[in-house]
Parts: sequence; structure tokens; C-alpha cells
Amino acid sequence: MAVDDYSTRIVVLVVVTSLALALFGGVGAVLGGSCVRVSTTRVLIGGWISMAVTYGLLKPLDSFTDRKMGKDD
Repeated sequence: MAVDDYSTRIVVLVVVTSLALALFGGVGAVLGGSCVRVSTTRVLIGGWISMAVTYGLLKPLDSFTDRKMGKDD
């Protein structure tokens, strides 16, 4: 792995994904002819909400997955 620490990996994932969300929100606004700032903000906040919900729903399964794969740290 490029990043070994779990917390650092999550931060890197959030930063890279946020940049991609902002980029695609801006491109979509330009192509659609709407306000870039509003569209970028809307896509970014929606992406953050969906990442938080997904993380929250899947986090309890980490211990089950670790035990099943033999990672008893």
C-alpha cells in the first residue's frame, strides 16, 4: 500500500475524493451553464454526506471482516 496508517489512508481518500468532486461539480456547471460556485458546493457537500453515511454504515463491519481474514490485531 502507498499509505500504511489507517487514519492517514482515510484522510488521503477524503482529500483526493473531495478534489475530484469539486472538479466534476465545476465541469458539470460549465457544461450545464449554471453557477460554478453553487454547483461545486452542492456536489462537494452531497459527496461528503454520502461518504459519511457509507463510512458510518460500514464501520461496524470492520471487526467482522478483520476476524474473517485472520487479522486479529
